[in-house]
Amino acid sequence: MKPIRRFNKEGNVTYFRSDREILAPAEYVEKEKETRGVWFSTVANIDLPLLETIESYQQFLLSVIDKVKEYNLNTIVFQVRPCNDALYQSDLNPWSEFITGKQGAYPGFDVFGWFVEKATEAGVEVHAWLNPYRVTNRKLADLEMSKKEFLNTLAENNFARLRPDLVIETVQSKLILDPSSEEVREFVSESALEIARKYNVKAIHMDDYFYPYEAIVDERENEKFAASGFESLGDYRRDNINRLIEKIADKLKTLPRKVEFGISPFGIYRTNSKWFDVVNESAWDKGSDNHHTCFTCYAGLYADIYHWMKKGWIDYVVPQNYFEFDNWRTTEDGTTYEVVKYADLAKWWAGIAAETGTKLYMGQGLYRYRDEGNWSNPDEIINQLRYNQNYPNIKGTIFFTYKHLHIEDISSLVEARKRLKRLWTKPAQPI
Repeated sequence: MKPIRRFNKEGNVTYFRSDREILAPAEYVEKEKETRGVWFSTVANIDLPLLETIESYQQFLLSVIDKVKEYNLNTIVFQVRPCNDALYQSDLNPWSEFITGKQGAYPGFDVFGWFVEKATEAGVEVHAWLNPYRVTNRKLADLEMSKKEFLNTLAENNFARLRPDLVIETVQSKLILDPSSEEVREFVSESALEIARKYNVKAIHMDDYFYPYEAIVDERENEKFAASGFESLGDYRRDNINRLIEKIADKLKTLPRKVEFGISPFGIYRTNSKWFDVVNESAWDKGSDNHHTCFTCYAGLYADIYHWMKKGWIDYVVPQNYFEFDNWRTTEDGTTYEVVKYADLAKWWAGIAAETGTKLYMGQGLYRYRDEGNWSNPDEIINQLRYNQNYPNIKGTIFFTYKHLHIEDISSLVEARKRLKRLWTKPAQPI
């Protein structure tokens, strides 16, 4: 075992608020079986260009598979339903605007279906990634539209246009489907089931977007909450999400073959109670070690991932552990303090996954690389992969996001990818 050195600072990295050094195996040992994946983000065309010709589009998709294999990855988490739409042939959702630029426009072939077929032929597994509630990633204020005006621009068969009463706004004037609606839960779960029935996917996958990061504007929420019987608004909202997760899990179990259900939550579930001086919804006696001001998926997004793991509703979890080993913040007066560190979270998730018997992959932030600060260290991700070896139940890694496997404008990222190729020198079977 070898301590991990601080980058451009004296000494070794330690666990949160302790003097205990973070150790990792000196050498990385490749495994014959481990999931090595990447998220392929289609929202706002992050990883996917607009279609010009079918031939050029298909060539691009084939290049994605080739790039994944170049790095000896074996899994692609493909975003198929980014904004209440579809990158696949659907009876429930309209064709996505992120293919042609116009929602509802048929692109000339089943994009996702074709991609799954080609990836499978190449020995790459595909997970279908859905966003359950998001209707638009754009602000109505920027579009200078009312909710009604925007919904009328959507494809005629878009559920949000058909049911405007089940669409709510956020304080940023974005639109989502109402998480408290049973009709919404049924629609989203049927969308998941449709994909799992039609395509040879390893899993149905959701990320961290449940209740949005910003507050919602729902004039009827107080009324619905009062009728729910819950004592706290947080418990009421978490129950709404719990019902969706359980419903999807139950529907997937009706299929003739096993299709896994995986969730990629925000990296911090709840913070350990010992770091709080006051009662706080985020505090939990089994929580992770990080600063008490940290955002949590439990209190911020109302996603009770531990409950889903404990209930066996999901098959795997991929926490978005997008933090570096040596994460500090400096206040205006020059005081520095630790915020949240990669090792503390990896250790915590390994423990909670072992307790619940949930398969664990680690979500890692390839996108975080910059040419200054801690993320200018090409070894940051490499050290994280070495550290993961401390926990045999970390069964793999998924990187965010695909474009960071090929962009060339960040020198530290380019160097990190060279080192990654020296780390993963041969293919591995996904778990």
